[in-house]
Amino acid sequence: MDKAGLYIHLPFCTQKCNYCDFYSIKTNPTTVENFINALIQEIHLYSNHQVFSQVKFASIFLGGGTPSLLSSNQLNRIIDKLNQTFNFDADIEFTIEANPESLSSNKLKEYLSSGVNRLSIGVQSFADENLKKLGRSHNVQQAENVIRWAHEVGFKNISIDLIFAIPGQTQTQWEANLNRAIELNPNHISTYGLTIAPGTVLEKRIKSGLEKCQEEETERQMYLSTINIFSEQGYNQYEISNFAKPGFECLHNEMYWNFSPYLSLGPSAHSYWENRRQWNVSNVDKYFESIKNGEKPIAEFENLTLEQKQLEFIFLSLRRSSGIDIDKFYQLFKTSFLEKYKSSIKKLESYQGDSLFTFEDNRFKLTSEGFVLYNEVCGLF
Repeated sequence: MDKAGLYIHLPFCTQKCNYCDFYSIKTNPTTVENFINALIQEIHLYSNHQVFSQVKFASIFLGGGTPSLLSSNQLNRIIDKLNQTFNFDADIEFTIEANPESLSSNKLKEYLSSGVNRLSIGVQSFADENLKKLGRSHNVQQAENVIRWAHEVGFKNISIDLIFAIPGQTQTQWEANLNRAIELNPNHISTYGLTIAPGTVLEKRIKSGLEKCQEEETERQMYLSTINIFSEQGYNQYEISNFAKPGFECLHNEMYWNFSPYLSLGPSAHSYWENRRQWNVSNVDKYFESIKNGEKPIAEFENLTLEQKQLEFIFLSLRRSSGIDIDKFYQLFKTSFLEKYKSSIKKLESYQGDSLFTFEDNRFKLTSEGFVLYNEVCGLF
């Protein structure tokens, strides 16, 4: 059996960002305390699971929401229950997502002492005007302080998130973001083109004419410049949105992309093992109710068909710079990728003017231009 990944969704935020459509709610001490008690019970409900009670976990990822709103005592209660219930690698990657306004130097020290060894900081921009537009709760100074403190207290694996194609953002401003990020010397940087999600504040502002979406060509240039600038500074692009210094690729995300089993806990969290995918209820009250009744808070599940698995393998592999391993595809599905999808590949060859893929070392990989058109490429399959 493969190693497994463990994800915990903590749905609390001080406020909802203007672009966010993840499940989150405003924080208050009582609800957080009730949530931790319920989460500990949910962990217990998996103590005899046919897969997750047997495997070793190679990664823990606390996402949200804003997991860094937890005190070190609250975090330690969760960790203690995990250690009582599951088996973990000695060199486990343990990530916590963090917003700058929720951290202090002392809190970072406490997290490090608790076993957290990878910090993922939601910086999003090094321009206060962009942070305001995104509805973020922090300013640039706070973000820079937290990155500096993380280095000082001894974090050896620091990741930051940045967003591009923000309404009004120029190419020059975006490149200034990239250069400032490099100066602060994180080990890993994730960059995301802004998605205008339905029902968000930002979508409403765009519909009412208060903001204007970036042009596609501007977004394309921002993305391509990201690849070039990071490559020159020693950050390898190992996935469509992720760049890392050698040896600092995110193990937890790699497990998703490799079809490794992963258990996810908390409201709205998705799990996967042995062709089965399940997801929890996306409502904290329903989550509490299920746990109170001694039931796993599962909303729905599905068993993936062979065709679904093939397509997911393709889509996940195409996100990565290593591309589709042709031999592995055959081993998994007993069919030739090049034969089954030759018509799709032929369409790709004649799609627009740019070369969208390469085929080398028995791997089918997207080029930078292919990454730009990732959704369209996937559509051809």
